Amino acid sequence: MLEVYHFVTPLSSDSILSEKKVTHYIKQTSQFVSYRMIPIVTMQSVRDTYLELKRHNQLKVDYATVARNLSQLALDTKAVQSQGKKAARIFYAKMQELLLNNTPYSTSLVLTTLSKLNLDTNLFLEDYNTPATMLALQQDQNMAATMDITNYPTMIVCDSKQEKYAFKTSDFSTSGLSLIFDPVHQSNGLTATPHLINYEEGSN
Repeated sequence: MLEVYHFVTPLSSDSILSEKKVTHYIKQTSQFVSYRMIPIVTMQSVRDTYLELKRHNQLKVDYATVARNLSQLALDTKAVQSQGKKAARIFYAKMQELLLNNTPYSTSLVLTTLSKLNLDTNLFLEDYNTPATMLALQQDQNMAATMDITNYPTMIVCDSKQEKYAFKTSDFSTSGLSLIFDPVHQSNGLTATPHLINYEEGSN
């Protein structure tokens, strides 16, 4: 079994592309995969995303609005996660699409989107901005720091066959993802391997 922790930045083109690629490979693999897509918002990721969007004229808002949108999307996605990881990913992807089309972020937009996706708006309102949701979001940010995740997207993959170790990779190419998710490629003994982390020693 593979446990996948996929750290991404909301609205980053690289992160969005990696999300699509990883979910495609997970659907194709014969292995059982537990997948967590984890939006992370840092000062660096906000700055990088703002500059990217400004460079491509994709978003007609200022830096403060970009920072607020990224933080709010991460929080709202965490609130939706009580309805399942898949539900949270669907909501997250739809909100990405809307925000990149310059739709203003608002509670009304969130509730309308949830309703259109047949998700529970009342449950969202119960979970939204509660201490438990805020703590869960902070734990995600802490996890990224503990695993020394400084570039996004980055993926940590734990394999039940190697209990002491995990793969850390930012390679979302076809060959890189095949190495992780395709048992045939794994059995061929490819020489290129993702970075190994030994959690017992705390090294990376």
